[in-house]
Amino acid sequence: MRGLIMAEWLDKTIEEGVPEVVENRLGRRLLYAVFWLTTAILAFWFLSTGVVYGAFVMGAPLVLLLMTRLRGLGTVPRIVLVIAGLAALVPTFFLGKYKAAEDGHTGLILVGFLVFLIWGAAYPAMLDKFDERFHLSQYPEESRPRKLRKEDRHELAMLRVLLVKLTMATLAMLVADATIVAVLCVLALLLRSRWSAMIAGLACLLETVVEIKGLSLVFKFDVVEVAAGLLAASLWWDAVRDPLWDRRVQLEGRW
Repeated sequence: MRGLIMAEWLDKTIEEGVPEVVENRLGRRLLYAVFWLTTAILAFWFLSTGVVYGAFVMGAPLVLLLMTRLRGLGTVPRIVLVIAGLAALVPTFFLGKYKAAEDGHTGLILVGFLVFLIWGAAYPAMLDKFDERFHLSQYPEESRPRKLRKEDRHELAMLRVLLVKLTMATLAMLVADATIVAVLCVLALLLRSRWSAMIAGLACLLETVVEIKGLSLVFKFDVVEVAAGLLAASLWWDAVRDPLWDRRVQLEGRW
């Protein structure tokens, strides 16, 4: 129950607070600053493990971001989305470091987890803003609105932003080493229905506070798992409320 209340609070804060902040220039700059700072930290981390590996892991998501700004997310080829998704399987790196640490949650590894979670939360927001900026650039400068209305947004692009969010939610569960919950998230991605999204979100919430050992439930508290679970649950809740998250909805083009 406590986890559900925290998730609802987090979701309400994001829903009501972030749009207000992003509306003004300082807030938008803050979003960009947070994203590029966490991107720089991750890039340094991954490139230090190998130039080719680091370039692929960080390059693919950035290429998707660039193409979104230049042509809109709705027209980006699916193969670019797939490659970016494969490159985003970075939690396996963090997870290996995390499990290999002999002294438990070392400060450096914990910071790495939290930086990834912040980056994972900011990346879909950046895609959304870059897609909106592309469509705004198509208006004549003298009649260009400051912000597009929701009904004027490209539906396929909005669905793709939601897919990226939920991919990040799934990866967050991998970060927390919640394999069963991650499998439920993958199934929900494939089924694309509200009930499957609700089940995945609840599973993410439960993962933050309980662990199954044999036939009993054990309550736990881990900073990384709580942060990952709350982030993932809030993202799945977005899918539950979004009418686009229904396989029966007919869209122009495919995800």
